[in-house]
Amino acid sequence: MKISKTRAPGATAPSRLPRRRLLCTTVAFGTAALIAVPASAMAQGAPTDVVSQANGRLVSASVLSGSLLDSLITLKGATAVNTDARGDVIVDTPVDASAVAGLVNLKVGTTNLPVFGDAGIIRLGGVGQFGRANDDGSSAAFSGTVSAAPSLIGVNTVTAGPAVGSPSNGSSAELKVGTAALLGGPDLVNLDATIGVLAASAREDTSGAQTGQYRLTDLGIGVGGTLVAAPTDTLHTAVDSLITALAAAGATGLTNPFAADGRITLTLADLQAAGLGSDLDTLPADTDLLSYVPRAVVLKITALTNALLAQAATVVAALPGPSQPAALAALAIAHNLIDPVISALGGVLEGPLGAAVDAVAQLDVNHQTTANGTFTETALRVGLGADGSLASVDLASASVGPNGGPSVVTPPTTPPTTPPTTKPSQPTLPRVAG
Repeated sequence: MKISKTRAPGATAPSRLPRRRLLCTTVAFGTAALIAVPASAMAQGAPTDVVSQANGRLVSASVLSGSLLDSLITLKGATAVNTDARGDVIVDTPVDASAVAGLVNLKVGTTNLPVFGDAGIIRLGGVGQFGRANDDGSSAAFSGTVSAAPSLIGVNTVTAGPAVGSPSNGSSAELKVGTAALLGGPDLVNLDATIGVLAASAREDTSGAQTGQYRLTDLGIGVGGTLVAAPTDTLHTAVDSLITALAAAGATGLTNPFAADGRITLTLADLQAAGLGSDLDTLPADTDLLSYVPRAVVLKITALTNALLAQAATVVAALPGPSQPAALAALAIAHNLIDPVISALGGVLEGPLGAAVDAVAQLDVNHQTTANGTFTETALRVGLGADGSLASVDLASASVGPNGGPSVVTPPTTPPTTPPTTKPSQPTLPRVAG
């Protein structure tokens, strides 16, 4: 942990005014019944009346016990508290190796699935925590992907700590979770979400105005499980048969767009086609990214199928006359198998897939809270179980306030000076002779 504080040369400790504000206690909301919810790092040991304060915190969760937080100090985040306006307080606290080891031991659900690490749900890399509390009563905080720090908090500010698991190449956050792994039973759906940049910042200016920003880039979601595999297995088999028959007729160059395991990969463009906003950094508060998955899967399967059939029709039309009858017959058979699947896809798949996804996880972007003067911006809130019933994990949070400003301290006073008193002059008496 790196802490720096600058003071004016020769400054002395100012006296305090009577306490005017109480520092709030905030919590990471969740409904995990078996493990306690931790208090905010800013509330632990901070003065009750401060000039300014900020906390950048990478992870807070309903599955983090108080004892774990006490033993793994860097999980409390980078907490900057300016108590006396004698120099801006700057704190850069990467999550350390002991914190990583503690995180990977956290378990959730009936299957005791690890919450963090390669064997679990969440993997993080290239991330840091930062807080700044200024003499003028302003403050700022940051946590998340270090590469986003220059645009959110400033250059040369945040140090990256060790990775928590191994995210996929190009990603700073990855989340893998499915029905069987988390809840047991049939694997109705399994999800693999990758995020290139995940970060948040918060600021309080000298007027007391509080604002937050977040960054989320390069989003991709892989979707598998039995619900998706049911239609895609049928489509995969029908397309394979079509490709084989057309190849026998001399039509080549076709490839099957459906994997043997039925998995569908959604890009950001696919999610936006299903209704997700065009700018990931300005989504409404608590936008659930996974709520767009069912519609996006239906549209993606439909688009892949239509593109393949259109390509097949083009290559068949280019065949010499004698080869076309067999190729056209193969194309007709494929349509008889494929068209009913696509026609029913929205009604058969979208609803059940939506229910299965929501029972497993939620990915809420731009989560904001204000409590007792503390404003917190969280880039991503991960809910596990229906409505986060098993756990709620906040990733990349930044908190500021309440800030009292420079008026909470006063310069030392000295007794007022008074002019020296002088005795009145005595009159000169005349000298008497004799």
